Amino acid sequence: MSFIQEVLTYSNDIVQRALDALNGCNDVYQYAVLGLGINYNKTEEDRNMTENFFNDNPQLKNLPPIQSVVKFIYEDNFKENVSCDTTNIHIWTKLTELKQGMIDYYTHNVCESNDGGRFYEFHTKFYQMSLQLKRLRMVIQPEFHVIKNVHPVSNIPYLSVRGFWLDDNDKKVKVFTKSMGREDSYVDGKNDSEMLMDAAKQIQELSFTKYQEVYS
Repeated sequence: MSFIQEVLTYSNDIVQRALDALNGCNDVYQYAVLGLGINYNKTEEDRNMTENFFNDNPQLKNLPPIQSVVKFIYEDNFKENVSCDTTNIHIWTKLTELKQGMIDYYTHNVCESNDGGRFYEFHTKFYQMSLQLKRLRMVIQPEFHVIKNVHPVSNIPYLSVRGFWLDDNDKKVKVFTKSMGREDSYVDGKNDSEMLMDAAKQIQELSFTKYQEVYS
């Protein structure tokens, strides 16, 4: 097996695990679409970017490992249409820049380079970039649980939200916590749509701060 074939095979295994993680999330996670801007078909736009890449690089189109990697980078697989507005445009800008950097890095090191001595370096770097991309996607569309707690003295129910992050082993862990106040402050309690939107916004702010700390 040539070096290029080895890299493609090994990279495809890594990316397939990432794709499985993205597509196999447990339904108990709550997702919220952030922002009040105009919705657009993000999934279709991502697919167009994938198609444009292979139109520009027709020699790579029929190589399944490369197809998997390019789809992983370009296609975010958000659970719903995602809004983009002035309050979070800076996060979307980071996502675009990171994805382009990954495409450039991958195509140069796998599709153009024949330097076998750089295999381990490439694999390590690409795994780190993949983890960074998945974390940024979680910033844009946070995953969280809303929990109800009852005050031991007053017996008044309160709501709090616990947000997820990906640790260095690519495992989801509960890292962020935010109090949402009394349950009776919301018409539909823990299922109130406005509360869920506010909770998502709070977790987005906390997770983006974490992202900046890690990748500053």
